[in-house]
Amino acid sequence: MSEEVAPGTIDGLRAVVADGVRLLDPPERTGGSRLLARVEPSSGEELAECLGVFARCREPVLVTGAGTQLDLGNPARGVSVALSCRRLRGIVELDAADGVVQVSAGTPLAELDREVEAQGWLLPLDPPNRGGTVGGALATATCGPRQRGFGPVRDAVLGMDTVMASGARTRCGARVVKNVTGYDLAKLYVGSLGTLAVMEKVWLRLKPIPASIRVLEVDPLDAQEAFGLAVAAGRRGSARAVALVGPEPGTQEKNSDPWRLVAEFAGEAAATDADANWLAAGRPAKAGSEASIEAVRVLQGERRPMGLKARMHLLPGALAAACVHLQAYGARVLAYPEPGVVHASFEPRGESTPDWLPGVLGRLEEISVAGGGQWVVEALPEEARADWDVFPGASGLALMRSIKERFDPDAILNPGRFAGRI
Repeated sequence: MSEEVAPGTIDGLRAVVADGVRLLDPPERTGGSRLLARVEPSSGEELAECLGVFARCREPVLVTGAGTQLDLGNPARGVSVALSCRRLRGIVELDAADGVVQVSAGTPLAELDREVEAQGWLLPLDPPNRGGTVGGALATATCGPRQRGFGPVRDAVLGMDTVMASGARTRCGARVVKNVTGYDLAKLYVGSLGTLAVMEKVWLRLKPIPASIRVLEVDPLDAQEAFGLAVAAGRRGSARAVALVGPEPGTQEKNSDPWRLVAEFAGEAAATDADANWLAAGRPAKAGSEASIEAVRVLQGERRPMGLKARMHLLPGALAAACVHLQAYGARVLAYPEPGVVHASFEPRGESTPDWLPGVLGRLEEISVAGGGQWVVEALPEEARADWDVFPGASGLALMRSIKERFDPDAILNPGRFAGRI
């Protein structure tokens, strides 16, 4: 243990949280890292003291929640110890009158969903993997099928209590927007993959449960009709989720109209009925349900160990051409026309990873440039993760490095996970 973990780290952690330190023998492979120990603080005080130990020992650490989205981002560099926030859980305050909640970062999303729905509210966090924690959903900023209705993840965040790499506890934002002054640092932490600070508690803005929900599935559709219809559906006033699901690779020749549209309208009954009736008029539509949306979520979050997953953010006018090109190159395609996001999954075609991967990545870059957008690799085969930065062509790296150096000068928190291996 002492050969790979800085001297004093384990003893220091045990002095803080004796029942929350576990040595891993054999070592555990997690998120591309070889872990020798795991620590799980159960309070904000313990979290701060644990980070103080890491800082004093100059020990880099892999910060995790439930560990459901560690495929996202680059592998952490040089870490042997993981800090899990799963024991930092529970609702601190739920104000049903104002529709806000303060919750510990390690709280499971499913648990928080149930609690707020019992009070007549919805949690507007919609990651593709619902088995994660609140902190993980914010750190990755991933959106599932309802991103059209819920908006970006950062819009749900009102305030945040964090612990810096030094162990210092900080607070930004508040439960009410009008009480906030200065820089909105909470928005900076959202999507930073835990590289700037560790979330302890967050204030979230909730959404009311809609009076009416209508789900429709329309298929089969050819590509030209499908994309025009999906864009129009996404611009309807009550649209909460609009997804286009492409066919399984290799089935296009058997089905000349391979696309399926899944739309969810939520709001007042008059609005949802009007929008659903518009979509169904003269088209091969059938009523769907929550299961229809969940199936789209499962498809987006599906992980095949030997495959590649990419997310592209493109101009709306470029979506159709990009999806057709991706499909022709062997991808399973899932598109959200509003706000212009495409998910593409590839499987090896009888070749070893070093042979097929560069060609796929090169084609993704070509399609992204042609579509005026950006792209991120969401999953790679394990043996390829060390060789490729999953944020190709990321801009603003100098500014990102400057921020990292200011917030975490000794590179303690998830070093290498972010763009440019920051």
